[in-house]
Amino acid sequence: MFERPYCHHLIHRLKEQKSFIQVLMGPRQVGKSTLAGQALAKLDSPNLFVSADAVPNTGEVWLEQQWEAARLQYKASGAKEFILAIDEIQKIGNWSEVVKKLWDEDTRSGRAIKVVLLGSSRLLLQQELTESLAGRFETTYLGHWSFDEMYNAFV
Repeated sequence: MFERPYCHHLIHRLKEQKSFIQVLMGPRQVGKSTLAGQALAKLDSPNLFVSADAVPNTGEVWLEQQWEAARLQYKASGAKEFILAIDEIQKIGNWSEVVKKLWDEDTRSGRAIKVVLLGSSRLLLQQELTESLAGRFETTYLGHWSFDEMYNAFV
């Protein structure tokens, strides 16, 4: 399977000590979910990949439940770190406030849970990120495939 160059960047960031939430954003159907899955598969850390694609209006509760599941899996694994990846994060109302609260709780408690957020609504993501999560995230923008990527993938 073809890997976009962004995959190596994400792997590198996730191998580092926990410092920033990794945010993958870009238009629909550019390979954000595939890229995150490829990166997680190459890492030794246990992980949980969930999608908010069909989450009902009680999305904040769902988000907290997924985060708690990651905490439980992290504790049960005995691993030194854990990765929680949440796809389509923009579909959850007030997601940035919930993420801020949970990220800060984990940081204060010394939990090495690294977080990857994926979303396709750039404007919405940027607004939520700058308002609530300032200083806590690093973004990677995935655009449409370049000619070289398409050539290498399909020729």
